[in-house]
Amino acid sequence: MKDLLMVYRHTFALAWRVAPVITVINLVMIVLISGSAALLASSQRLAIDAAGEGSPAGIWLAAALGVLAYAGTFTLMRIQGEIRQDLRVRVARELDHEVLALAAGIPTLEHLERPDFLDRVTNLRRGTWALASAVWFAAGMTGAAIALVGSLWLLAGVHPAMPVLACFAVPLFLLARKGNQTQRLLRDETAEPERHERQLHEMCLRPEPAKELRIAGSGPELSRRAGALWEETSRAWVRGRARVVAREAIGWTILLAGLGGALALALSMYAQGSAGLGDLVLIISLSAALSQQIQNIMQGYTMVADAGHVTGHYRWLKEYGAAFTTGGQAPPDRLAEGISLRDVSFTYPGTDTPVLSGIDLDLPAGSTVALVGINGAGKTTMIKLLTGMYRPDGGVISADGTPLAGLDARRWADRCAGVFQDFARLQLLVRENVGAGDLPRIDDHEAVAAAVERAGAQPLVDRLPGGLDTQLGTLFQGADLSFGQWQKLALARGMMRRKPLLLILDEPTSALDPQAEHELFEIFTAQARQAAREQGAVTVIVSHRFSTVTMADRIVVIEEGRIAEQGAHADLLASGGTYARLYTAQAQAYAGA
Repeated sequence: MKDLLMVYRHTFALAWRVAPVITVINLVMIVLISGSAALLASSQRLAIDAAGEGSPAGIWLAAALGVLAYAGTFTLMRIQGEIRQDLRVRVARELDHEVLALAAGIPTLEHLERPDFLDRVTNLRRGTWALASAVWFAAGMTGAAIALVGSLWLLAGVHPAMPVLACFAVPLFLLARKGNQTQRLLRDETAEPERHERQLHEMCLRPEPAKELRIAGSGPELSRRAGALWEETSRAWVRGRARVVAREAIGWTILLAGLGGALALALSMYAQGSAGLGDLVLIISLSAALSQQIQNIMQGYTMVADAGHVTGHYRWLKEYGAAFTTGGQAPPDRLAEGISLRDVSFTYPGTDTPVLSGIDLDLPAGSTVALVGINGAGKTTMIKLLTGMYRPDGGVISADGTPLAGLDARRWADRCAGVFQDFARLQLLVRENVGAGDLPRIDDHEAVAAAVERAGAQPLVDRLPGGLDTQLGTLFQGADLSFGQWQKLALARGMMRRKPLLLILDEPTSALDPQAEHELFEIFTAQARQAAREQGAVTVIVSHRFSTVTMADRIVVIEEGRIAEQGAHADLLASGGTYARLYTAQAQAYAGA
């Protein structure tokens, strides 16, 4: 309940921020609508009594009240419905942006790569509508409860046993609560298959995998599998909804039986002369109103309960993100000693096989270190640990003697720069695509141009129709680039940060020919040595082409998650170990080609 109240305050604050006047009008209308049913029923009773007494003035007064109540209710409900919808849309959009900002601001990858985390984020985004609606449904539920109390009070004036009708609604609420719990659990259980279905269908629509899918003819099969997942989740929802409807039908049957008993009592009182025709009309009118009021309370309760369920995911994301912002030291301005790894081990969540084990490694300040090894050896995982995207299961990674776990994670991420093999294709203007590598300078034309020049991407930019102002990507009718051209812009983006302490190059030139790759590595090495002189920066290179890593100060060979050997290129060749064998095999392959 405490968390739900926190969300109420937050969503109300968002509503107040985006539309304060409309928020006040909405609240006033909820209060006015809550008394409309009692006013309408009272006007009908007054009209019948006045007619029986032969009082034209009373009839006119009752008619005026009835018209006012009916017309006012209809008008207010229509206006309030539109206003509430507008507020819900605005607040839901703000919450969705907030969720995306929270997820994007976390400087790790764990919440984006673990299925259980993704399920929670999926349910949270899917539940922003419930969160945005909760405060207004709670207010509407309160208004309906007030209207219900007013209706019971009027009924008590006819007979003191009439308010017992409220007891007949208790089974309906209990059964509806059970049904809501069933649906919320089902929503969590179907999150993963729904993500799977969406991913398969999106693969059929995205241009990147389209070539392979068309050649292999596998598009229809992927669509069939996605459709099967959709059918599976749909059947689960239909079964779950059927159980909910069956339970609620039992509850409504009990409530209708109570309303029938109240009507029978009223007819008996009318036959005995202890109740007038106006009382009978009042009971009939309020019976219909009671059903609607109870329905409104149930609808409000359902939305509030859904919001309470989503609140757990919302609180989790805020707490998870806050763990990376509270406390922690600032990274050093420059590295004096370097980065060290002591007995570091890591296993990906949900798996049992360690990817890295017993890693002991020193990366001296100002050095350039190359990581080599076959696919799956653990090179990219080590990069993720060094940049703080993941935290090791065991051991310690330190920068100048301070464990990374003790540093402010976001500020450490701000001091890292680099390019990864699975780089992003940002369909923006060229200058925005490159400038995104250092957001505070995204509009700094000189900084962007300098990064483009350092990455050797200037000839590419010169060929584009608008230069740095060219729109990229076919989604927005922009220029379409080849994989290698996208990669060159990614390289420029990785060179935007001015004072990195850790520069990462993880297979950044896989789409380039060996000569172009070698030239770019020379550029990177020059930049790295400048950063080393100014900040003591460490540069870590990952590449499968051994000819390009010979310029590194130290080469580290990783084999089956452990360091097999390390040293300078000439020393490793002379030792005749794993590096010498892999280097010789690749050199012979190039010579044979």
